[in-house]
Amino acid sequence: MLARERLVFIDALRGLVIILMALDHTRDFFSRAEFDPLDLANTLPAWFLTRWITHFCAPVFVFLAGVSAYLYGQQVSRTQLAQYLLSRGLWLVLLECTVISLSWGSLLNGVIVFQVIWALGISMVALAGLIYLPRVWIGVFALSLILGHNLLDGWHGEGIGAGAGFWRFLHEPHFLAFGIGKSGIYSLYPLIPWIGVMALGYVFAPVMQLPAQQRTRVLLTCGAGLLTLLLVLRVPNWYGDAVIWKEHVRGPVFTFFSFINFTKYPPSLQYLCVTLGFGAWMLAALAHFPTRRLRFLLVFGQVPMFFYLLHLPALQMGGLIWRLFQTKPLPGDPPSSLLLVYGVWGLYLVGLYFICRWYGEIKRHNPKGWMRYL
Repeated sequence: MLARERLVFIDALRGLVIILMALDHTRDFFSRAEFDPLDLANTLPAWFLTRWITHFCAPVFVFLAGVSAYLYGQQVSRTQLAQYLLSRGLWLVLLECTVISLSWGSLLNGVIVFQVIWALGISMVALAGLIYLPRVWIGVFALSLILGHNLLDGWHGEGIGAGAGFWRFLHEPHFLAFGIGKSGIYSLYPLIPWIGVMALGYVFAPVMQLPAQQRTRVLLTCGAGLLTLLLVLRVPNWYGDAVIWKEHVRGPVFTFFSFINFTKYPPSLQYLCVTLGFGAWMLAALAHFPTRRLRFLLVFGQVPMFFYLLHLPALQMGGLIWRLFQTKPLPGDPPSSLLLVYGVWGLYLVGLYFICRWYGEIKRHNPKGWMRYL
């Protein structure tokens, strides 16, 4: 009973962050906005919040991948777990370089974009080795990366020399040109913090197996602790984010936006505090819902990779059709309505819900083999 309950609320949270992720990607394909929604000089409140709420997706998803790795490891040997993490991690990297970059459209221009699936894959490869260490040392390693990586913000690739390219993959978003036209690799997700997030999920996973009341107490306490740490670091602009907050000329609302506008690439300590802090609270809340009320989330959360591979080309094709009927915006024209973005998002979710439910049934009856990789 405890194992079944654990899987339900973990999958429910995974489903929730996937739904939010789809909102962010719908905005990418169905918006004419020429400004960054997080650019406080040009954005509007609704655009800022629509983008900001999706910050929770990547950290929670990577953390839960670490949790799931530990739980899967309770059913197999350590060697089998390491082999699975290694093979699945390399498979995810391959997908990022091919199918996913093609789905974004970047591969058509000769550009491979390393995003969250790349970070997941390499983090799994790293975890395949880390699991041979005592859990306490895995925890020390994870916390060292998460708490300490902002000390490296002042180190930049151009000042390192021969190791500049390798360093940028670890801690700086960058474009690595192939030397042929404009082709190359755009690494958007530097690896150091993400490996730590997955390792932390692996170490934290036994909490999910505690009795309900004890588990809830630990999750609420950890969430509160992370958010308290965030305030301690953020209010005085002390440490943990390269971008400081300040009073904004556009008024108190944008001053508040400045306060919560954290660095994602790479994910700062403050960014991880807010996303994983609220993520812990969401886990605690979802664990108290009966399964029947979580069915919508579970349909997506139990087949996350299948959803990811399906929704990108679907959005790409829909976006291309939409743009065929759009006139070229003139300078000063408003961006497309967010109502359109939310409406299209809802329509895609309805359609993908039935496809994912169908695939989920197939996967449930064939739990082993290649389907584990989707």
